Amino acid sequence: MKTLADHMARFMSRVVKVPGGCWLWTGKIHKKNRYGRFRVGKQQFQAHRWLYEQIHGPVDAKLDLDHTCRLRACVNPDHQEPVTRRVNLLRGDTITARHAAAIRCPQGHPYDAENTYVYRGLRYCRICRDAHRAKNKLKARSHAA
Repeated sequence: MKTLADHMARFMSRVVKVPGGCWLWTGKIHKKNRYGRFRVGKQQFQAHRWLYEQIHGPVDAKLDLDHTCRLRACVNPDHQEPVTRRVNLLRGDTITARHAAAIRCPQGHPYDAENTYVYRGLRYCRICRDAHRAKNKLKARSHAA
């Protein structure tokens, strides 16, 4: 039976340490999510998660390991941080993260306490809403005349 040291040696044989501190996984990569895969016996794990858990202990299944270096191929446990899925998504370079980071609506009005309202989990601009309503009101009046 293989020991943890055996698995660790096999794992590290698939890692290339590069300047900047990243440890790049050169083993199998999952086709869909592009994360490294590591097999121990009949079980497969995300490579970065397996190493992190060997060093720091189990991570709650409800948490993601966020790559603070932003490289999915990095398995350096010092570059991983357990966070909620929401935090992980908002830290990334995604549409969700860009929208959350926006401080102005598409027309340039501020997303502040006075001008912002939330509907079904999304932020909206009161100035734009009011302008849209006024335009529709004028349109309705002109059609009624």
